[in-house]
Amino acid sequence: MDRRAQSPAFFAYADNYLIDTDNAIIADVEASRAIRQAEVGTTRTMIRRTRDRFALYPEILSADTAYGAAENLNWLVKEEGILPRIPVFDRSKRRDGTFPSTEFVFNHEAD
Repeated sequence: MDRRAQSPAFFAYADNYLIDTDNAIIADVEASRAIRQAEVGTTRTMIRRTRDRFALYPEILSADTAYGAAENLNWLVKEEGILPRIPVFDRSKRRDGTFPSTEFVFNHEAD
């Protein structure tokens, strides 16, 4: 029997770094719970804190797919004027039996 199946749950943290790639320095660090929603929230915290402390205004933000949530991308572009270089999950071509979002069309008349 796999011993991991019997292990109790544990609380995990993720380290999130804001790195100034032009100068190769870590400008800010924020710990979060190791779930995507919490990691996305660190983006705002680190950008605002770095702006307030060091007057650094990033033009481009590169990150992994965990930061590619629509709400986060909208905030970066529309509220902060930062160009995101963040891949997003493309689930439009699912092969697991789940209907992709392209199979659903909103009927405005029927609401």
